Amino acid sequence: MRKKCSRVCLAFVLIIMVIALTASITYADSDMSQPSDWAKAEIEKAKEINLFPERLQGRYRNDITREEFSEIAVNLYEALSGKKGVLQGENPFTDTQSTEVRIANSLGIVKGIGGGRFAPDNAITRQEISVMMYRTLQAAKPGYDYSKQYEHIFADYDMISSWAREAVDYLYAMEIINGVGDNRFSPKGNTSREQAIVIAKRMHDKVSASRDNLIASRDGTSRQENDIKLKLAKLISQELGKPYKWGGTGPDSYDCSGLVYSIYGKLGISLPRTARDQAGVGTYVSKEELQYGDLVLFARDGKNINHVGIYVGDGKMVHSPQTGDVVKFTTIMSGYYERCYYTARRVIN
Repeated sequence: MRKKCSRVCLAFVLIIMVIALTASITYADSDMSQPSDWAKAEIEKAKEINLFPERLQGRYRNDITREEFSEIAVNLYEALSGKKGVLQGENPFTDTQSTEVRIANSLGIVKGIGGGRFAPDNAITRQEISVMMYRTLQAAKPGYDYSKQYEHIFADYDMISSWAREAVDYLYAMEIINGVGDNRFSPKGNTSREQAIVIAKRMHDKVSASRDNLIASRDGTSRQENDIKLKLAKLISQELGKPYKWGGTGPDSYDCSGLVYSIYGKLGISLPRTARDQAGVGTYVSKEELQYGDLVLFARDGKNINHVGIYVGDGKMVHSPQTGDVVKFTTIMSGYYERCYYTARRVIN
């Protein structure tokens, strides 16, 4: 009797576990089908203007494929140009029959990967989608001026492929794409459906609001400045995680001004040794106009400078904070460093 009862209890427990697991899987699948909160409003608006097909309405958080994005790109091209995408010539690809892929290819928006293959099911990286979006705009608006260079120095700028940099810089300047935090772009990271839809919607809105050209919302830099800032980004990445040491100027440890002194010295820019003296070099720049590489200085008592860092964009600086800490990124837009912010100096001209 006792054994029979045990078997019944065990069976009951197993049934409950199966039900719970099924419910959990169903809930997770349902949750993944819905757009993230930050994307909901934009996706609804994108639906209204037919920027993406019905078959992509769902699984918004999944990585988008090359073929799926081709459909969005063609829809965006048609919306921006007012023209219908036309199928031309023979299919150049052996691994897809997609009409949208062929149209996007004929417009110069997408290309194959070699050997007559398109790889329709491959996920798209962030740098690839930037290039495809840029080409979509160029195909739809050939009269726009694309000659001006907009260059933003992401901390991982050297990881962005050379063939993608112009597109990334342009779209970032127009606020069509953003970084992923800590002034990073993550060029090899994949793009989700919802991210692709929102990017397309942003481009649609920017073009709709413009007349003869898109106007940069973010400032770029000259080629010479860009070269210096690229070197600066590499130098910063090499120092991250090294410990604070009072009086340290490297190579294994630093205090705040020692880090700044050492890094700029390697760029061929001679700076004074202390934070107080570093506040007297270069030219003044307001907090609202900060650019990558500006020195940001702090005064705990509101009048005597006691700390310095290097601004790296996105409201953050890199610095060597204090004993027991390491060289790292920290926001200057909230907390202690917002309260103690004193001034900034531009030393890269």
